[in-house]
Amino acid sequence: MEEAKTIINVAGDYVQSKHVDYEINNVEAGGIGIQIVNSSKSATTAATVRVRTPKLQTATFTYRWLATNPQRITMLYQHLLKAQWIAPDTNPDDFSAIFEGHPSTARIKWIGKQAYLYYLIRQLVDQQLISIPQNASVWQIVESHFLDKNSRPFHDFNKQKEPIKAKAAIDKLIEILQPSA
Repeated sequence: MEEAKTIINVAGDYVQSKHVDYEINNVEAGGIGIQIVNSSKSATTAATVRVRTPKLQTATFTYRWLATNPQRITMLYQHLLKAQWIAPDTNPDDFSAIFEGHPSTARIKWIGKQAYLYYLIRQLVDQQLISIPQNASVWQIVESHFLDKNSRPFHDFNKQKEPIKAKAAIDKLIEILQPSA
């Protein structure tokens, strides 16, 4: 018996194996159609938006009355723990380091709502209780030193709004840093 020889004639590019996650087919006039070919990937994975990771800063805020009232930062730390807005295992020295004006890599897990952190920091800056070094922005510092409850950096502080329910509580926390309080 004679062996059969397979002859392959290829016109154009030859592809031995093709793996496609998404293929565009059935495009209607003025629209686009997407067909998921590989069903092992979930639709949520495909729809996940990649967020740009900001450059981490070692810059920190400087509490205006740090030299004369350093205990006020400790009091703020204690009240944030009691309110359960920072993780219970937060190191007090790490928390203080964020307000001492020296470069630091300290990270604090903020377990409260992002809007609460936004409002707190915004008010501290607006009332000039903390200052920002020239080489950084307020939100770069916050994103570099505060993590969310899932230990991920916060993003989009420019989309945050003043919290309605917690505004009075945050205003009380801000009073702690006032030297006349």
